[in-house]
Amino acid sequence: GGGEAWTRRRRCARHRARARAHASGRIHFVGASARRRRRRGMVSGAHAARVGACSAARAFAFARHATCGTTTTTTTSARRVSLVHYACRDGERVRAHATASNGEANGEDGMDFLALGVGVKLSRRLASVGIKTPSIAQRAAMPAVMQGENVAMQSHTGSGKTLAYILPIINSLMDDDAGTIRKDVGNGVRAIIVAPSQELAMQIVRQIERVLGELGKAITQQAIGGANAKRQEEAIRRKRPLIVVGTPGRLAELSRSGILQTHGVRVLVVDEADDLLASNFRRDMARISEHTGKGVPGGRQTIIVSATLKQETLDAYSYLAPNLKHIVASYDKPPETELTKRVVGEDGEEEEAPEDDEEQDEKSAAAASKQARRQGVVSLPPHITHCQVIAERRHKVDELRRAIHATDVQRALIFCNFGRRLQDVQAKLGARGMPVGVLHGGMDKMERARELAAFRRGAFRALVVSDLAARGLDVDDCDAVFNLELPTDETHYVHRAGRTGRMGSPGVVVTIAEPQEAFVVQRFEKNLGVKINEIATKGGEVVRSQPSRAPTRPPRRRAPPRDDA
Repeated sequence: GGGEAWTRRRRCARHRARARAHASGRIHFVGASARRRRRRGMVSGAHAARVGACSAARAFAFARHATCGTTTTTTTSARRVSLVHYACRDGERVRAHATASNGEANGEDGMDFLALGVGVKLSRRLASVGIKTPSIAQRAAMPAVMQGENVAMQSHTGSGKTLAYILPIINSLMDDDAGTIRKDVGNGVRAIIVAPSQELAMQIVRQIERVLGELGKAITQQAIGGANAKRQEEAIRRKRPLIVVGTPGRLAELSRSGILQTHGVRVLVVDEADDLLASNFRRDMARISEHTGKGVPGGRQTIIVSATLKQETLDAYSYLAPNLKHIVASYDKPPETELTKRVVGEDGEEEEAPEDDEEQDEKSAAAASKQARRQGVVSLPPHITHCQVIAERRHKVDELRRAIHATDVQRALIFCNFGRRLQDVQAKLGARGMPVGVLHGGMDKMERARELAAFRRGAFRALVVSDLAARGLDVDDCDAVFNLELPTDETHYVHRAGRTGRMGSPGVVVTIAEPQEAFVVQRFEKNLGVKINEIATKGGEVVRSQPSRAPTRPPRRRAPPRDDA
């Protein structure tokens, strides 16, 4: 009895104190731990409110209303959900679409990086490494990124999205007259780039080092899982990098330990944003987003990057970056390839096809336009030729080998869904004399680096990979992608196809499906708005196959009526 009364009195006193604080406008919604830290003078009221927001919805509500200069009190979970719903609905999200023809994409219109605001010295560095004209993604996104806006950048895989956010970051750090880092920049981390895989993170680091050379190595530090954490900590203390690129787990670990100081970070980049929404990244991404740019006046700049940004993905990242400017960049006309001529026909004239094919083309185009109107999503570049081969399960590897030879592919990626299948495919192709490498999630950093290096220098004709291992993988002159096993959905198909046809060059995607899986390929064709030609190999050449028809079920035969007499 006495203990319960004491508890009730204490609870009532706590509620009265909270009501007085709310009435005076001192706090918004503050958790218990944040209140204790505030009483001890460890953090400010605004910081306490942010730390006390224990969910993404509450954090976004605080950020939006703090920006508007209003005070909001939330008491129940239902109120928090409704608040975020209206904030997302009423928040300004601008979509800027940009298209370019092949000539514009190749820089024939005369636009250069100086016109986009890049300094003279940095433009010369880009020209020295062979980057003379900006790509369509860089033209569309760099002006908004240069102005410090929160940007959701979407373009085809391989369209130059990495440089589209790297160049504005570097340009803000460099002294254009001296060609070095400005003296007023300081020693703290200025930009954090988050990537879902080790390969993509190291690819971003190599891009920075490619542009800046030794200066890039001095100001950049990788923080990826699978590498020695102690060496990364020592490198951060010694180099005091301005740009840190890493995977969510290692970045969150370094942030918790205090080695990586993120409060002064001005730019947060989330590359392959749709992948980083996975449940295994949720806790680490929450740590990174809550503690990055906390001490920056006016807040940090957030850049979301992916080839597939659906509406639900944009809504999920709204709490990270209010007023996202959604920028979609795409090419206009596809170039003609040799394989296209063989599949479609010589001299650009299509072979006579059944009327069903023409109707399917119209349906695919209608689906693409409907998807663009609904989501603003540009999924696949138009300069990739899509094909399918129908084969039984036991013959799929043989069909794969014949397709590689028939298309005269010298550097191909082969996708499988399960890790145990990768080495089986490698062994079967190797037994037929084809040099093949393998890349899967169970390999350590050094093994992956060796396989990739051998594939890039041409020691392997093909590389068998899984979806996770190949996400963000950039291989120059990758001729084709072969789906030995079907992707799980349209998003995975897009990211697989994006490994070829980089920077506007032609590419080929060949899907090898079983007869009972043909309807899945038709669904991809309809939802993505592309034409997937059915082909076959004959005499070492690619020929157009007659479209397979779905088996029709014979009509049910009714049993004769029984004579009860």
